[in-house]
Parts: sequence; structure tokens; C-alpha cells
Amino acid sequence: MTNKDPLLHTSAGTRRAFTLIELLVVIAIIALLVGILLPALGKARTAARAAACLSNTKQMGLAMTLYAGDFKSWMPLLPFNTSGFASWTSSAPSLDQQWIYGGVAGLFSLYQAPEASSDKLGFRGSLDPSTARYNGARPQDANRTNPIMKGYLDGFASLKCQNDSSDRWYGAGSAFNPSVTYAVGTPVVPQAPAKESDVIHYNISYLYIAGFKTDEPKILRAAPIYGDETDGPDLREKAWYNSDPTLLSGSLNIKPGFYQKWDNHGTDGANFVFTDGHSELVKGNIQATFFDTYNPAAPQPLSVNQLEPTRSRRLQTID
Repeated sequence: MTNKDPLLHTSAGTRRAFTLIELLVVIAIIALLVGILLPALGKARTAARAAACLSNTKQMGLAMTLYAGDFKSWMPLLPFNTSGFASWTSSAPSLDQQWIYGGVAGLFSLYQAPEASSDKLGFRGSLDPSTARYNGARPQDANRTNPIMKGYLDGFASLKCQNDSSDRWYGAGSAFNPSVTYAVGTPVVPQAPAKESDVIHYNISYLYIAGFKTDEPKILRAAPIYGDETDGPDLREKAWYNSDPTLLSGSLNIKPGFYQKWDNHGTDGANFVFTDGHSELVKGNIQATFFDTYNPAAPQPLSVNQLEPTRSRRLQTID
């Protein structure tokens, strides 16, 4: 018997094909769904990376708190050289020279040379990694054979934010001159450090504000210690583009104190961990938020200078 169902067959043994219009409708529906889903997936991926970055800062806050427990409540301070020690012990103390071991990388590595065949070298405590030291430190610290944060952090992958797709290379660490106005550096793609020699300034996505203790009676609120860096020169206290609109020349339209579209989270701000261990996204003019002098008409509750106007003199932000 012949099957006469018109929805299945036009004649015995012959299936009805889709028309061109039906195929176009299906393709249009699929394209519409893709157009709706892709932005949502992109936002989900960005949110996941931001959450991972926040976790990185919190992990570092825990590591530094553990360090402080072993060093009379002091968060990590890199070994002083003669000049830095003189500034720290003067009648008007200030923190300086924390940048001389490659910036933040000096906390974790004494031999920063992932590309030893090129000029992109950081601090090298010795030409032989097995005998690396904090060269330049005062005699009592110059013979340290391990970076000061060794043992407090489990691996180095958390030193890179997943959103960090570029950094800038401004010259070898030994030739860095903080008095120079730098033009835009050569783009570098940061890589999550796998070993100590990979820990170098352009592979690190974060900055560190040195000079805090876990117990700070003269600040109103917990203070920021570690968070997203900018793409400015990152061997010294050049965070937030150094509040110098000429530091990165050209047509970039830098806004000193603010994060830019090419930074880890764009203009949304930066993730920071604070001395009490909590992490949060901070927006706006970050440098003013943290370091503005006291102004009763426009107080900055997160500023470390609210109770002691010169507290930030004893801090140094290194990249």
C-alpha cells in the first residue's frame, strides 16, 4: 500500500526536501542565536578572568600577611642599599630604592633572565643563577641566597592577570633612568612565569605598595598593598603613569592617575588587596584615592594621609 502522507513523502519512497526559503529561515535563526550568545559568552569570559585576577590579589595578600607574621608585622620590604637606608632612617623618613632589584620581580627572583640571548634582561644578582644575590644591598643583606618571598607563594602563575595581553618594554633594567621622559615602549606579550628566571617586570601584571604593616593605627581604613599595574615604565615607582602626562608621549591621551583601555581591566579600574586581606575593584583616579593629602572639603576615605598627612612619604609604589 502506498503511503500518502504529504508531510513525509510526495510519492512512494521519495522524501520531501526543504525549500530554499526554509533553509534561509533556519540559517537566519542560527545567525540570530549566535549574535545573541557571543556577546554574553564574551562577557562571561571577561567576568571569569576578572574574578581570577581578584583571586590572584587575594592570594598575594595572604602570602604577604604570612610574611608579616614572621617579620614583626611588616609587609615585605626589599633589602636596603646605602641610599635607601639613609632615607629610611633620616629625621624625616622616606622609603626609596625599593625598585633597584627589578621592581616587584625582586620580591620573587634574584635572576630575571627569561630571554638571556636578548637585551630584555631584568635584575641579575649574578651571572650564575646558582649564586645569585641582592647585589647592591648593604653588607648584612647582600649575601642572601633566596628572594625574600621564597616559600610564601605557591608557584608564580598568579603573578599574571589573565586579562593582561600586553606590557611595554622601555629598556634593560641596568640602564633604566627614572629622570628620563619615556616614549611609548615596545609592546611585549606577558607570559605567566613558570620558573624563577621567568619572573621579570614585563611578565608581572601587578604593582606593590611597599612600606605598610598589618597593624596601621594612623590610617582610617585598611590600606591597598597590591593590585593591577599600568603599562607605564615598570621598574620603579611609575605606577599610574607617574601622574605625569608627558611620561608616555605621542597621541595616547594618557590620564595620569587613571587606568587606560589597554590596561588589565581597561578603564573599569583595578583589583587591589588591602592590609586586612580583603580584595575589591577600585575605580576612578586611583593615585588620588590612595594618596591625596587631607582635605576636609573633599575627604578621600581610602587615602593613607587622612590622619597623618605625610604617611605616604614612607611608602613606595613599585611595578
